[in-house]
Amino acid sequence: MMGGYGSSMMGFGLLGWIINIVVIGLVVYFSVTFALRNYFNQNK
Repeated sequence: MMGGYGSSMMGFGLLGWIINIVVIGLVVYFSVTFALRNYFNQNK
């Protein structure tokens, strides 16, 4: 995935960069909320 990172970014330009940030943000957000939910459920 990281191998074609630079070339794909050049093709998309600014729009691709924004989409990339949004996608990464969503993935991080969901993974963090999922991890926190599991963490709190274990402590009950």
